[in-house]
Parts: sequence; C-alpha cells; structure tokens
Amino acid sequence: MKTIVKVILPVLAFTLASAAAVSTNEAKIKESKKTVLISGYIQNPSPEDCLQVNVDCTPVNTGQLCMSSEATPRQVFDKNEGNACSVNLFKVID
Repeated sequence: MKTIVKVILPVLAFTLASAAAVSTNEAKIKESKKTVLISGYIQNPSPEDCLQVNVDCTPVNTGQLCMSSEATPRQVFDKNEGNACSVNLFKVID
C-alpha cells in the first residue's frame, strides 16, 4: 500500500503542475490578444478637416474597414504625413 502511495502521489503532483502551466500559458495568450482603443479620425467633411474619435481598430489590413460607432457609421482614418486623415484603418477581428 505504501508503495502505491509513493508512486501515485508524485505522478498526481506532476499532472496537476502540468495542467496549471498549460492554463497559465493560455491566459497569457488571451491577454496579449486584447485590443486597445486608438485615436482615429473622421473626415469632417474633407480629409484636411479631421474629427478625432477613439476606436478599436488597427492599421493592419484585416479586410474590413474601420467604422465609427455613430448612428450612421462613417469610415475612420489615421493621419498621413501631411496631417490629412486619409490612411485606412481596419476593424479588429478576433
């Protein structure tokens, strides 16, 4: 009986430790994928007149343009070197 306990307890401890390590790693991966609000700009009404908005978008092309959260959504842009809001931003896709 003592031999079984001496063998099973270390195996059980190792199994629990392995499971904890895997779940901790998954939590870190999920945390790293969280998005952050960035400053985007709506053309108001021209690219040279920009209205700043906070959006959950990215400059990385995901295939879907970033839109504002207004009642009538408008495309959100980033500013270029000339300070005009004309650089496309894209919707973050999980």
